[in-house]
Formats: sequence, structure tokens, C-alpha cells
Amino acid sequence: MSADPRLDANLRTTVNYCSHALQVMLDAAKSGRHDDSDAQVHALAIYGTVTELFSACIGLAQIGEPTAIPIILRSLYEAHVDLDNLVQDAGYVEHILAANCDQTVKIMESAPLRQVFKEGSKSEYEQLSAQLAELKCKGKGPLKIWQRCQRAGLLDEYNSLYALFCLDTHSNSAALAERHISERQDGGVLISFFGPYDPWSVIRRLDLGLGFLFRSARNIHGAFKVPAPQIDELAAQLERMKAERIGRQSHSS
Repeated sequence: MSADPRLDANLRTTVNYCSHALQVMLDAAKSGRHDDSDAQVHALAIYGTVTELFSACIGLAQIGEPTAIPIILRSLYEAHVDLDNLVQDAGYVEHILAANCDQTVKIMESAPLRQVFKEGSKSEYEQLSAQLAELKCKGKGPLKIWQRCQRAGLLDEYNSLYALFCLDTHSNSAALAERHISERQDGGVLISFFGPYDPWSVIRRLDLGLGFLFRSARNIHGAFKVPAPQIDELAAQLERMKAERIGRQSHSS
């Protein structure tokens, strides 16, 4: 994908900074090691997911097609919350395993697939069902997203940021209006595909995604005891950039 030559200058600066920050964190992650335990393997895999999802956000912003960014940010945020919980309590991995069992069993039991899975994969179905029952008996059943946020002390973010991401994920009217609906010169309604968008809205969303990535990186490097002072330096630079943007906007208004 090539960059959109019409990209807003402020958005281009943000995209370039995000790309640089992502590369720095990828380089820092190379020094991480794990002990093959479920908790550590899941922690690193979740961090990989946060990293790759944010990379997708950068790519979409770069080509001037930002519609999917808040939708991706919702998945990124859920992964970030799981990582936050996991580094605080290694036993949290059992909730993650239970969620996988629960969702897979529900798929196997769904009407269109019931016959295929229950007969063609009967042993797998029985194994997953038994594992799920065992985890539930231990109090390690699957958790809803609000419960995961509550455990991590992020309920305020669940009720605000996560709710905003859901507007886009569910294609609510507000999200549709932002993406496609504007006013024609004669006062009528104009519906656009790949039409103009607010670059500052994209910048704010990239700021949020990068903030989640920084927090996840701190969690990983702290849990695995791998120093990475460059992450704090990048986070401080982001805050300076945001303050400078506010100053420029205030001066121009």
C-alpha cells in the first residue's frame, strides 16, 4: 500500500511518528524470552496481537482509508485488557482458555454445524466441553468484557472509550454519518464512499491506539523484567506532540 499523496500534513506527521514508535517497540521486544508456560506464551502472543493491530491502523491512516481504525481499536483494546490482567495474575490465563472453549463449543452446538462437529469431531467436542466444565468448577469461567475491564481497574474506560469503539463496530447512525453523510451545496443529503474525513479525528484515534500499545509494552517489559527505557521516552514525546498540537490549534482559532 502506498501513502495517499493528499494526506493532511498533521496526519502525515502522526503516521510517521507512529511508524517510528512501532519499530522501536518491535526492536525492544526481540530481547524477550519465555518459559513455555501458558501464561507467558499467551502474554507474548497477546502483545503481538496489540502490535499488529496497531500496525494495521497506521496502514489505513497512511492510505487515507480510516473507516476501520476504531473497529480495529476495539479488538486491540480487548487484547490490551487481557494482557493487563494476565501480567497482574498468571492464573488469569485460565479465563482466556475458558473463553476459547466456551466459544468453540457454542459454534459446535450451533444448528448449521451441530451434526458436522458432534459426529465428525466428537472427541474434540467432548474434550472441550469437559475442559470448560472443569474450569468453571474452579471459578475460572469465561468473562464478559466489562468483567475483564473491572478486574483490570479499567471500568471507566469501558464505559467511555470502549463504548465509542462499539459505535463504529456496530455501524450505529453516528458512525454512518461520520463516514458517509454530508450536505450538498443545495442543502440536500450527499452520500459518499471513500469521501472526505476529519484528519484530526484520525489523529486522536491513532493517539489512543499508540497509548494502548505503550501500556501493553510497559506491561510486557515489566513482567518479563526486560528494561526498555525507550518506551517511556516515546510516550513522553507523544505527550509533547499532543500539547504542541493543542497549542497550534488554539493559536489558529
